[in-house]
This record gives sequence, structure tokens and C-alpha cells, in this order.
Amino acid sequence: MEPANLLLAITDAMVVQNGTIALQHITFRLYQGQQWAITGEPETAKNRFLQAVAGKVAISQGIIQHHHATEYLQDAAGNEGYRSHHDLVAYVPFHHHFRSKNNTQNFYYQQRFNSADADDAATVRELLNTIQPKHGNIHWTPERAIALFNLEKLADKALIKLSNGETRRLMLATALVKNPALLLLDNPLVGLDVETRGRFDNILQTIIQSGIHVIMTTTIREIPDCVTHIAVIQNDTIAAQGPRDTINLDKYQQPAAGGNYALPDTLRHSISTLFRQRGQQPMKNPIVALNDITVRYGDKLILDKVSWRVEQGEAWALKGHNGAGKSTLLSLINGDNPQAYSNDITLFGRRRGTGESIWDIKKQIGYVSPELHQYFPKNQAVLQVVLSGYFDTVGLFRQVTPLQREAALQWLQLFGLADAVQQRLVQLSPDRQRLCLLARAVIKNPNLLILDEPCQGLSPQHREFFKALVDEIHGASDTTIIYVSHYQEDIPSCVQRSIKLDQGKVVEKTT
Repeated sequence: MEPANLLLAITDAMVVQNGTIALQHITFRLYQGQQWAITGEPETAKNRFLQAVAGKVAISQGIIQHHHATEYLQDAAGNEGYRSHHDLVAYVPFHHHFRSKNNTQNFYYQQRFNSADADDAATVRELLNTIQPKHGNIHWTPERAIALFNLEKLADKALIKLSNGETRRLMLATALVKNPALLLLDNPLVGLDVETRGRFDNILQTIIQSGIHVIMTTTIREIPDCVTHIAVIQNDTIAAQGPRDTINLDKYQQPAAGGNYALPDTLRHSISTLFRQRGQQPMKNPIVALNDITVRYGDKLILDKVSWRVEQGEAWALKGHNGAGKSTLLSLINGDNPQAYSNDITLFGRRRGTGESIWDIKKQIGYVSPELHQYFPKNQAVLQVVLSGYFDTVGLFRQVTPLQREAALQWLQLFGLADAVQQRLVQLSPDRQRLCLLARAVIKNPNLLILDEPCQGLSPQHREFFKALVDEIHGASDTTIIYVSHYQEDIPSCVQRSIKLDQGKVVEKTT
């Protein structure tokens, strides 16, 4: 007979996806008062663990028992309506999907910058008010969740207008309003700014004190203080688990980021060769010149007299907290924001609004961002995804030349994705999806490479590889780089200049 304080029991479970074993021999117990962090590698295995507990993927063998729901299910006798243990589980995935008010369409990634499109998007408060817990034990109301995650100023903001970090906070609040017994968090700190990450342990402690038990995936470097137990995943199974003070994390810690990672000489030579062979499009300075840029949405001032000049070959870090205006600033440069025409903006030596098209701008820019990753169609083959970078389309809708196809195959080879050419994007791990989108960004040898949180969700190994890759691309070409990250250690060494925004204003600039 199982102990009365046992909440969740997993016994010899296996998860198989796309014909490959993702997890096997998984035995796990969650008892009253325990809070678990699932760490280790690969990211896909940790993600599948949470999905299995949440019922999002089926186990091929073994058993998962939700003892925390026993009383809830027993109380269903004689009551109308169907009850399931899923009613008491809230899962916050790494990616999110909002739909329009009439529930007929998904949003597209440029939509947040078109004010008219916000009319079809619910607000933060409206979304939270739609959530109806299936049980009567209500502690977390929408207003309490809004206060906990510091969403007061965003409560009446359309969902599509939220930044990546603001959206992460909202997804956490959404899960909380369900008042679950078990809260499953997939890398909850990813995408949050330094201030919010600093508050997260207190936030988590408040959640735990309300009676909720937490299982979260995270990196070893970001395990919150209030976590009592740790499970370390290696390859496809749990290598170690138990009370926090019994797990030797040093044994599983990846080497600290320190700029010492070096690409193999053959890879460095291949990158240089690709850039030399195909060259870059002719360009004129300045690459970017913004003069007293101001952007408003209604009464909300997003950017306030921002000036910034970026010359050919420079590498800049764009910094600022969630909601500081970084994404809006990038949208003006990338051609996604219609307010660019009402401001003094010069791109690639040409003033905006002098006859150039959006596509004239985009053909000179390679772009990676959490939003692009979020909204990019995942049902396309990896090779198609990379080739779409030639045409700046979210999907491949044109014929390609043999030379273009060959270049795409070469970049996929360089990025370690040669085995995934015919796989659909959805079949890849988040790490490899992000590398695929980077290959898409560099395929046309752009004059400007915009990398917005490119290491978000990457494993330590892929993070170091990615940084070294960016350094090599910058060193092998005249590519100008704008790089966004909330983690200083994730910024490549070639990025020596920085500009910082706070509430839409430039508060710091280092050249």
C-alpha cells in the first residue's frame, strides 16, 4: 500500500516519439512537501518528462498514478460533469499559442506591431478572467496572480502586444489561476529579465505556501533555492535523484561559459569559404541611423526620442528589461513596424519612406527571435525552412536554384543538422530548431544579423557552440550584428558595443 503522503508515482515509464525512445526506465515519486527541479541533458528528454506527467504525451509502457487527485475524483460521485486528474494539473510549456477573440485564427509574429490587429486580441485581464477552475478550492484569483507577477500595468494590454518576457509572466499567471495541485513549469526562467529572475524564488515560495506542489525543468545554474529535490536526466533516463543536498551537481555541470570554446578548424574554414564564395550584397553606411525615434500605441509611449547609429561591421548588444522597448526598436529596423514611416530612420544608407519596399530592407537582414521561433510553421521540412531565408518568407513558396539548395545543405552540414534535412521542424528538439532558424538567417549572407535572445532554451553545449559560431561569422565577414540577451554570459565576445533601454528611453550607450 502506498503512503498517504504520496502525490505522484511514475513506475518504469517509457516515452517513444517518432519511433525514437525519448525516455525509458523512469521511476519517480513526489511526496507531500517536496518541490522538484528536473535538470540535465538533453532538453527534449526533460520536456517529455513534464509532458508525460501532464498527459500531453502517452507513455509506451509503465504507469503514472496521480494520487493527489484521489479525493477529488471520489467526490465526483453523484455530481454532474466529467472529472479527471488533469483538472488539478497546470502545465506551462516553453512555447505558447494565443488565438484571436473569436478563436478562429492564430496570431502571426509581426501582428503585435500593427495597432489595428490588436482589436481581435484579448487583454491580459480578459484572458485570466476566462479561466474557470474545475474545483471549489480557489486561492489564486486573476487579481492575485496579476499582483504576484507584476502585471498590473499590463492588465488591459492586448496579448499580441506583450513582449516575450511579459508573455512568459502571463503564462505563469494563467497556470496559477487554474488553482492546480500540481504545477509543471518548463524552463520558467527563460525569457525573463534580470529583475524578474531575481524575484522568481520569492514568487515560487509564495506559490508553494499556497499549497501547490511544483515540478520544473531548469538548468543547473538556475535551480531556485526553494527546490527541495533534484532529478538529473542524462540521455534518456534519470541518472540521479533525491534530496537536493544528496545530489552532486558538479558531476553533471557543464563547463562554465568563459569564451574558451573553439570551433574546429575545418568548420571555421568552411564558414569563411561560404562567405567568400557568395559574398554580400553591396551596402552603404550607416547600416542603421535612428534620430529621435518616438513610437506610441494610443496613450502608451513605447519609444521616447531614441537615437542610435550603427556602422558596417559593428556588433552591438541591445539591452533592457522586459517591456523596455527592445522588440519595438528591432521591428522598426526589420521592416515589421508601420510606424517606421513616421520617423527619421535610415537603413543601409537610405532614408525610410523614399520608395524602398519592405522586401528591399528584409533582403539585407537575417533575423532570429523567440517570436519568429514561436510562430514559424513547424510542419515544414528543415531544408525548406532554411531555403525560405532567401525570400524572407515564413515558409517556402518559390522555386530555388541548385546553387541555393547546395548552400542550404552546406549550412545544415556546418550546424550539425545534415541528418535532419528531410525531417519536419516539429520533429527537432528546441535546440536544433533554433540552429535551423540561425541557418535560415545566414543563408543569404546578410549585411545585418539581428539575433534576439538566440540562446533561449539552448543547452550549455549548444549555447557555447552558437556563441563561437557568431564570433566566426562576424570575423569572416563584414556582417553587422545586433544581439539581444538577458544573460551577459550568453553574449559572444565579438559584441563590444551596447545600448540599453529603460521605459523606452536610451539610458546607457557604450561604444
